[in-house]
Amino acid sequence: MAEEKGAALNRRIWQLFSRAGFSTNPNSSDPDEKTVAIHNKKRRIDLYAVDDDLGVSIVGWNKARRKLNESFSTHVNDYAVIKKKLKADAVLYVSSEHEFSKEDRDYAQQQGDSVWGLDQINYYAAIVDALGKWAKYEIIHSLGIKTREEKNIFTAPAIRLTQPNPRSATELFQFSMPAEKLLKTCAIFRRAQGDAKAYQRMLNSKRLPKVAKFLQQGDSILPTNTVLHLSPNVVVRNIKDVEKMKDENNSPVKFSREHDASFVALSIPLEYASMEIIDGQHRIFGFSQTEEKVHKDYHVLVTGLRELEDSQKRDAFIAINDNSRRMDANLVAYLKYTDDDVACKADNELMAIRRVVELNKQPPFKKTIRLLDVGGETITLKGFAGYDLKGLLGSRGLLRKYYVTNTSSEYLQALRMYFSTIRSMFKTEWDNPNRYIIATNRGIAAFLKLLKSMLRTQDGPLDHDTIKKFLEPLKTDWKTWEYSKLRQNYTASQGWKAFHRDLVAVIRKKHPSFQE
Repeated sequence: MAEEKGAALNRRIWQLFSRAGFSTNPNSSDPDEKTVAIHNKKRRIDLYAVDDDLGVSIVGWNKARRKLNESFSTHVNDYAVIKKKLKADAVLYVSSEHEFSKEDRDYAQQQGDSVWGLDQINYYAAIVDALGKWAKYEIIHSLGIKTREEKNIFTAPAIRLTQPNPRSATELFQFSMPAEKLLKTCAIFRRAQGDAKAYQRMLNSKRLPKVAKFLQQGDSILPTNTVLHLSPNVVVRNIKDVEKMKDENNSPVKFSREHDASFVALSIPLEYASMEIIDGQHRIFGFSQTEEKVHKDYHVLVTGLRELEDSQKRDAFIAINDNSRRMDANLVAYLKYTDDDVACKADNELMAIRRVVELNKQPPFKKTIRLLDVGGETITLKGFAGYDLKGLLGSRGLLRKYYVTNTSSEYLQALRMYFSTIRSMFKTEWDNPNRYIIATNRGIAAFLKLLKSMLRTQDGPLDHDTIKKFLEPLKTDWKTWEYSKLRQNYTASQGWKAFHRDLVAVIRKKHPSFQE
C-alpha cells in the first residue's frame, strides 16, 4: 500500500512539472528515474526536472508517508551531495502526508531548497491546470531560483499620477507592457500559497479560453487597465525638461493642471512573479492560451501601484472586485482572518473566523474545511463561522460566559472536545458527508445550536462525559441522518430551526430538563 501511494505521488509530481514545461525524469515515454553515482553507488532520484533554455535544474525528493525513518535534516544533508553532483539549482522536498515543522522548512531554506506539503501540491497543480507551461515561472520563483533572463530590464514610458488629488502620497503609473513579459513577471498573491496577508482569488481556468479567443481576434482591444503592485526593484526615472514640451507645430504645450501628472521612465526588472496582480488576472493569463505572435506583440495597459501596505492592496482588491462582480463569500470571510487577540476579542466575527481556521489544522476537522474559493470540502469557513458560532463567541455568548479565561485557545479546546465527541459517536455519518448531514454546514449549525442548549442546561463548562450523556439519545433514538431524507422534512432556511427543535425533543425524552 505504501509503495502504491509513493508511486502515485511520484507520478503526480513529475506530471505536474512536465505540464509546466520542464523536461523530466521520469516522463510519459520513460518511466525510469534518473540515477546518479554517489560514492560508487547508484542513487535513484524521484524527480529530475530541467529547462535547458532557462538553465534551470531541480532535484525532487518525494515521500508519501506520515513518519520519516530518519530526521529531516539527515535527508537534506544527504541530498546536498546529490544536488552538488548534478549541479542542480535546488532540491524540492515533497510530502503528501508528513507534516513538516517550521524548523524543517527553515533548515531546507538555509540550504537554498524548498518544501511542499499537500497544500502546496494542490496549489501548484491548480496553477499548472490553468496556465500550463506559463506556471513554470511562478514555480521557479517559489523555489528561490534566479535565471539569466531575470537580469534583463524592460524600460517603459509612463505617466505618474496621484490619487485622490495631486497632494496625495499614493502614486500610480500608467504604462503598457507586452503580454509575454507580464505572463512571466506577474503573480497572484493568493492565500493558497500559505501567506496570511494574501488576498486574491484563484484563477478560474474555464474563463481563460474565452479570454484567449477574444484576444486572438485581429481587432481585439483591452481598454481596461490591469492593476499591479510593482516590485520594489522597479526604478522610477524622472524625465527632464517636460515643461518645454512642444507639439508637432512647434507650439508650447501648457497643461490646464500641470501638477496633476508627470512623465517618467519605469525600469522594470524581468524577475519572475515579482509583481502582484490586484485586478485583471484573467486578462493577463488569458494570453497563456494564445498563439506566440499574440502574446509577444500585444501591449497590455497597466496601472502600477507601489509601496502600498498589504492591507491597502487587499482593500484595493476588494473595492475593485466586490463592486464589479460577486466575490466568493468564503474568500471574503478568509480575507478578514487575523490572529490578533485584541481584534478578535472586540469582534465576534473575527473570533469565529479565527477559531474555524485553527480547527482546520487539527482533528477532528483537519483539512476538512474549505477556507478559500477552491476545494471540494463539504464544510466551509463561511458556513461554520456564521450566525451560531458568532453568537456563542459574542460579548454575551455562552462560551464567553462559561469559559472564564476568555482566551482563543480555551474556546478552541472546548470546540475541539465537543466535535471530537460527536465524531466518535457518529463515526460513519461523520466520515461520509456526501450522504449524511452531520459533517456538513447544516449539521455543524445544528450541533452548534445544541452546544448552546447543553451550556444552558449544564450552566457551566462541559466535559466529554457530559456531552456524550446529552448526545446518547440521538445515537439510539434519532431515525435518520441522511441529508436527502432530512431535506424533505426541513425545507428552506427556517425549516432547519425546526430540525434543532426536534433534536432537542429527542434528548428531552431522556433528559427532561434539557433546554432549547
